[in-house]
Amino acid sequence: MDVYPWLILGGAMLGLLLLSFVVYHYFADPRESYALATAAVVLSLTVSILCAMLIPVDIYVISAGGITARSLHVTISKDHVRTAYLALFASLLVLAFGLVPHAYFYGEERGAGAFDDKVDRRSCVSAFRSTALFLGLVVFLLAASLNFRPGHTESVDGVWAGQQQAARWVGDLLDAEHSGLNAISFSIACLTFCGVVGWVFYTAYGMAAMPFAWLRGKQSAAEQRQDLEVTIASIREKCRAISARYPSREDGSLDLSAMKAIDRKELNRLQREQKSLMQQNYTLQEIEQKAGMVIPRLLQSFVPFRWAIGMGMLCISLLVAVSLLLTLVDRLLHSDCGWRCGFTLKERRIFNPADDVFLRLSRVFPMDFMVLGILVLYIFAASVFGIVSLGIRVLCFSVYALRARRSLPQALLVLCNVLSYILLALCMALLTIAPDYTTFGSQSLAASADGSLPAGRCTLARQEARSGCQVSVISTFFTRIALAMPAFSVAYFFANWAYITVFACVFVRCLLFEEKQPYLDDVPECEEEEMGLLSFS
Repeated sequence: MDVYPWLILGGAMLGLLLLSFVVYHYFADPRESYALATAAVVLSLTVSILCAMLIPVDIYVISAGGITARSLHVTISKDHVRTAYLALFASLLVLAFGLVPHAYFYGEERGAGAFDDKVDRRSCVSAFRSTALFLGLVVFLLAASLNFRPGHTESVDGVWAGQQQAARWVGDLLDAEHSGLNAISFSIACLTFCGVVGWVFYTAYGMAAMPFAWLRGKQSAAEQRQDLEVTIASIREKCRAISARYPSREDGSLDLSAMKAIDRKELNRLQREQKSLMQQNYTLQEIEQKAGMVIPRLLQSFVPFRWAIGMGMLCISLLVAVSLLLTLVDRLLHSDCGWRCGFTLKERRIFNPADDVFLRLSRVFPMDFMVLGILVLYIFAASVFGIVSLGIRVLCFSVYALRARRSLPQALLVLCNVLSYILLALCMALLTIAPDYTTFGSQSLAASADGSLPAGRCTLARQEARSGCQVSVISTFFTRIALAMPAFSVAYFFANWAYITVFACVFVRCLLFEEKQPYLDDVPECEEEEMGLLSFS
């Protein structure tokens, strides 16, 4: 393997850092932004995406037996991949329960508009105290992982039997045989379960709605202005109808003291709405004047590309949903152990289009890496679209709303944690979307000498019968969780059914009822004096 793939890998790392940085600065209010929030968001998003992007490397290693760079004298083996997963998962725990909460509480302590280049030590100490709760939670999860992890068999009673037994118990407790990967399995399973909630609602919504948003596009500035003028005219008529019920003063102004409370409240509401719509109208006029005739024509030239991009998104969304549905049906009908192992399937019996595509691409590395990278970034974008459209919610109550260049850094810190959990859930979901690819890659076996096993691709059933198939690290990790803690696997199984349900509902709604989005969603609230000036126009 030459040095160029390593340069591509380095470029991909820089690209992920840049992508995370762009996401933060696109949404963050520059007046409220601070360096700690920027670093936390960028690092958290980058590590989360790397967890998903490591899967094709894992697949290639088990398929080709390792990645060798002769010019760098480096060979990447399955043990190196396992170590990389361990480092990424451990980093994700530190970021999710350490750096991100600390950055959040630091921003809350300093307050709005108080951010500069100086570090506030008092706010830092107070933020550390608040973060201690999250650090205690991660310590609890790690302690639970050491006791409930898959493969933990040594009893604490044997510690007092002798030095050798005590060393064996410590080695088994810390999972020395697997470099500690299984020791954090319970913690990662808990984080993945949190991500599954976001996967079901935000990702399913974004995967269904985002392609239609691209296909339908937005209203032009002139179209939205026309709609606004009609709405403003209707509001003025309602105001005149209310004012006509009451006498005027000698100077011609309306006597509000003689007006009923309910009419006065309705009149004030209509006037505020009219002022806000007029502000939007003037903003659209400024946009048209600045754009002139060049930008509208330029945007019009991108219409064919918008349709192509939208159709591509629609195809990817349908491919993921259909593949996920077929695998779920296959597991429901043909799983040998059912509830006891979370409907684990030994051999695929129903055709899976996504699995077949990745299996064919995995023969030519890095084609599968590139396609999987596109899929991960698309799911990342769809998740962001879903979160921005629905807002950050807790039990259906809106906590934060995300707007371009007007979002609090605290909202973006919550956003990055939600996205981190969703991308972690994606690693698990890929085992359902493309089960054979994520488990065995392009490995195949020749027919057995006695003819009992014909030639074909590696499956779990073949792997149990013969030891020639290598199982990927990510598949081994989640399969061991499914077998040792079937409650998690059953929850993941039915969560994917919930994903299909939400996706289908949103898809039908967008297909039948959704309309064009406005050119300008909203504008910043203006001061009362500015509102008063607008009312005289």
